[in-house]
Amino acid sequence: MPETLDPRLATSHHALRVRFCETDMMAIVHHANYLVYCEAARVEWLHKRGVSYADWERQGVQLPVVDVRIRYRLPARFEDVLDIETTLAELTRVSVRFRYSVTRASQVLAEVETQLACVGPQLALRRMPEEVMRVFRSGEGVPG
Repeated sequence: MPETLDPRLATSHHALRVRFCETDMMAIVHHANYLVYCEAARVEWLHKRGVSYADWERQGVQLPVVDVRIRYRLPARFEDVLDIETTLAELTRVSVRFRYSVTRASQVLAEVETQLACVGPQLALRRMPEEVMRVFRSGEGVPG
């Protein structure tokens, strides 16, 4: 059963500038790059809570993406500065769901949702350790 999360603690922002190599021949960001942007924002979400995902991997905790949904609304272009708002939307003992809003100057360009499952080194589903759960419940600058 999903936990109720405090939205003030569950949200972070990450800014990035679109690079030329991320655009297609129409000078629009290629659709696949939105997943890269969301991954960068998710890793930054963890950093803002004092965690390196690599540390969790060394402890045998892995969180592969198992589901993705993207709704494209407006195109992003070379040198646009994007804000990726990342919110932990759902937390269970074995998975997390993040929602992202990719914006440019307050215009929503894309809405994304990813679900990650907690697995061990053999890729078998496992319960998240309590220290991992604490991080997911914490806010920016508040180590789990």
